[in-house]
Amino acid sequence: MMRAFSVAIMMAAIATVAYAKSAAIEQRQDAMDAIADASKVPGGMLKGEVPFDLAKVQASLTTYQKQLAKMKDLWPDDSKVGDTRALPAVWEKRAEFLGLVDKFLDDSKAASAAIKDEASLKSEWPKLMLNCVGCHREYRRPGCFSQCWEIGQLSSCRTRRKPPLRPRG
Repeated sequence: MMRAFSVAIMMAAIATVAYAKSAAIEQRQDAMDAIADASKVPGGMLKGEVPFDLAKVQASLTTYQKQLAKMKDLWPDDSKVGDTRALPAVWEKRAEFLGLVDKFLDDSKAASAAIKDEASLKSEWPKLMLNCVGCHREYRRPGCFSQCWEIGQLSSCRTRRKPPLRPRG
């Protein structure tokens, strides 16, 4: 009886650790998805596919800020493996990586203050998107984001859970 109880306790502990690992991965993937989704409307505005709407741009930037503020806590050492595209460099160069998260957060706040009209969106938004590219090139396995960036369709990127877009033509 005691042995069965001990085995049950051990299995519960293992399940808890496994859940914690997958929870951190899932939370950061959800945060990245939210950021990608928030990029779609402003990206469409840049291309002229969506009419400029300052309130929607600011809502996107608010989403960025909310997600980026919690992003730094979503990279525990025990979340290196699993269903993740994060490269080992995230943990090997943790300070540099977290500094890029801080920079992206600061840049999104600056963009919130700077974007007032369509002209300022067109000058500021591409600078903000460079944060994504800079981080993903070094800290993320290739995937949809990289492909969408290369073909100029980042604003329509469907994120990691769906297939990448193909060039129009």
